[in-house]
Amino acid sequence: MLAPDDRAVLLDLLRPPPDMRLDVAIATTFTLDLEAALVAPLAFAAFDAAGPGDPIAALEAIRSVAGRLTVFCQAGETRVPQAASDLFAFLEPVVHEVRRPRAGHLFHPKIWLLRYRGDDEAEAIRLLVPTRNLTNDASWDAVLRLDGAPEGGPLASNRPLADLVRWCTANAVRRPDDARLSRIESLVESVRRTRWEFPDGVNDIEFHVLGVAGKPLPDFSGRRHLVVSPFVNAAGLEIVAPSEHVIVVSRPEQLELLPSETVRDLDCRWITSIDLDHDDVSASPLGELHAKVVVIERARRAHLFIGSANATGAAFGGNVEILVELAGGTAALGIDAVLSDLGKVLEPCEIMGDHEPSEADELRRALDDLMRDAALASLEIQATEEGGGTWHLDITSAEPVLPAGFVGRGTLELLSRPGFAVSMPTGTRLSDHFSHIPLADLTPFLVLRVELEGSTQSVTAATVVRALLVNDPAGRLDAVIARQVDSPTKFLRFLFLLLGLSGGGVPPWFQSTFGNTGDADSHTARSLIELGVFEALTRALATNLGALEDLGRLVERLRTTPEGRDTLPDGFDELWDAVTGAQLSLAKLRR
Repeated sequence: MLAPDDRAVLLDLLRPPPDMRLDVAIATTFTLDLEAALVAPLAFAAFDAAGPGDPIAALEAIRSVAGRLTVFCQAGETRVPQAASDLFAFLEPVVHEVRRPRAGHLFHPKIWLLRYRGDDEAEAIRLLVPTRNLTNDASWDAVLRLDGAPEGGPLASNRPLADLVRWCTANAVRRPDDARLSRIESLVESVRRTRWEFPDGVNDIEFHVLGVAGKPLPDFSGRRHLVVSPFVNAAGLEIVAPSEHVIVVSRPEQLELLPSETVRDLDCRWITSIDLDHDDVSASPLGELHAKVVVIERARRAHLFIGSANATGAAFGGNVEILVELAGGTAALGIDAVLSDLGKVLEPCEIMGDHEPSEADELRRALDDLMRDAALASLEIQATEEGGGTWHLDITSAEPVLPAGFVGRGTLELLSRPGFAVSMPTGTRLSDHFSHIPLADLTPFLVLRVELEGSTQSVTAATVVRALLVNDPAGRLDAVIARQVDSPTKFLRFLFLLLGLSGGGVPPWFQSTFGNTGDADSHTARSLIELGVFEALTRALATNLGALEDLGRLVERLRTTPEGRDTLPDGFDELWDAVTGAQLSLAKLRR
């Protein structure tokens, strides 16, 4: 059930079933890596991207999926990427920060809910419950996958999933737009009607959502308990393992923080080696334990809980969390079966307990709390055109980002312009500006960096926060695309990818002739138009007018500058004018 050498790849878990496509998807996570959020759309794209070295394919995959994918994350827990990327602009409508349920607690659930649809309008629903965040961390985690299909009326057993999603939309820092909310609610209603296929050895499934009003705690009673959790404390263990026979698998430094009287009654184990032999030579060694699993045996049955909740008091006393309870026989789900799977990596560890947190630990907790509050400071960016293609950005906050009495310093910068920062005042509202910003670099994503000083040392943290972008220029995202599509070959590749979503994709002869980076000369460009572009454009006239409109905005932007006009292949202007003329004629006929 939890064999450590049985690895699952998120990209494969998200990939649509055969002959189906993504209709709508929701993800929840505590911590978010923007780079990791870029990976998911590649699994949903209807074409086969050539890989990470193909930025044009990645751009179109993300652009095409942005309206159907929503990611909810804890405000103040979006990690700063290692490098700025134009692709992050297309995540702006996707990412929605969520407020903490209350001070001292967290929005911490981790799920994927997905609806796929076939050409015959048949629906398939998939639920992923990973124990990891949507990050690039190479940690040892666990994931549950359930597949099913809507059938009949709503099932009471699925209501916790619906309640969790609706809690997210109600507590988002910025309300999703009406179209997005409509898609989310449609998915919720499909999930409520879904009959799930049970995994082998499982004969009952129950969903538990914690921290949402009216939701009781699961029943953790039993004669034996196995707890796998990277973070533990005495209050949490008392809830999830109320028996005299408890095995705890955790990080040694966490176990040492337990009271000695608690440790005395535990069988403590830790993961000593996760760099396992694996057939896939590209698989990287795994890092620290991050899986959260509780196994209970009672009345000749086993109950395995998997989800986001650590074995801590906060997880069961105010955090928003999710656990899925799988019930079945002990042979498949019992403690001995799980320990047998984990035998390659587990060893007993001697724990004394009663260790005190260090000053750095205490400072880190205080700074993490501050960052989560700072992410809610109602930042606003007012954009004003300067002329010459650049913009002036006034940045203000409705309340102080750093509180009065704060000992330390902070800065704020545009995510798209790393290294160009303004200083954050303490105890007063922010009022500063950036000047001479190119249109493609305008973004509501800001990087907040803070250093908190203690009596003997200091700690630092950084997070991506979102501002309200006032006077958001029309065509800003088209400018981002134009900056990426900077050669005739890249333009043609983008055209085929954009129009190929309605069928056809990128012609193999185009890929094999030019690869991903080569440029076509004028003669070759004319040949391409004769051989494939006209066909793709005329097909789009009949089946995909929306894609033609997207392409038209890019063409018009490219035509505004000499560099952009050089990006259009020779002969394309005449062909495009013919297509737009035909489009107008069709519009008149439809009236």
